[in-house]
Amino acid sequence: MSQSYTQFEDAGYTSLRRKLLRAKGSEDQRDFLRRVRDEKGLPRFLREALREVGTRSVPLAPEPLTEDEYGTPPPDTEQRLYRAWSALTPSVACRTTFWTHLTCRHIEAGYIEPEYLAANGSPSVSGAERIDLALHDTTEQADKLVDGCVRTVLRRLGGLREARGNRTVYVDCPFARAWWREHLNRQISGEDEALAQDVRRVFRVSQTYWEKLVDRIVSRNSTFGSMEVRNALVRRLAVDFRDPDSKMHKTSNLVHACRQVSAQQGARELSVLDPGELDELLDGVVLPA
Repeated sequence: MSQSYTQFEDAGYTSLRRKLLRAKGSEDQRDFLRRVRDEKGLPRFLREALREVGTRSVPLAPEPLTEDEYGTPPPDTEQRLYRAWSALTPSVACRTTFWTHLTCRHIEAGYIEPEYLAANGSPSVSGAERIDLALHDTTEQADKLVDGCVRTVLRRLGGLREARGNRTVYVDCPFARAWWREHLNRQISGEDEALAQDVRRVFRVSQTYWEKLVDRIVSRNSTFGSMEVRNALVRRLAVDFRDPDSKMHKTSNLVHACRQVSAQQGARELSVLDPGELDELLDGVVLPA
């Protein structure tokens, strides 16, 4: 059962997130960021505020991660993370409470620094610098900067459902994102490692591209109607990506292709088509984009 894995109790963590989001620039938010800035402050805060449930623990990452490796893990790092956590099931891997607890464990063990959580992808500003800038800002933007930092930390800890919905776990938490990319890749590619490499390129075009794809897979799963149709579309994209000039690298063309599949699915049940018929239909969806 999913509860057998160690994680934070859901009701308590939901209440804590809502408290932190209640008012921009509040003392609660500022205190939270000061704890993130403290090497051991964030895990201590979470352990004191939240109840741990479950008894089973997955291993930590194979090695400590730099800030860049944590925020945007290279493909080989994502594969190692997945192998370490391959025993997980999707019912566990979709839980904010599980990933927040696992991220907390990595901070406690010194595998990542807590301020990594505040980084927003800018190569010129680290997470620590972003927190310091927000806490010491004296302009009218100060409350907004503090709130933005808090939201980034919560998103990276394990996801922020209040603002980002179900897709947050798959998109915003680096550890969860790595697991889900490799999990979906194995479903799509099977034992074909060459295809798996192509699929990784599809998943890693950009954060926005991945988010749009996840949105169709998770939040709007009726887009594809079945796992078979979803897998066939991603495989078709993966083959198309072998051409560096493929138009499907554009996020707008991905969204257009998904809409086309959804329209076709509305007209007939695509999952009953044989593989050749489905591939032929998807050729017509992908190629004209």
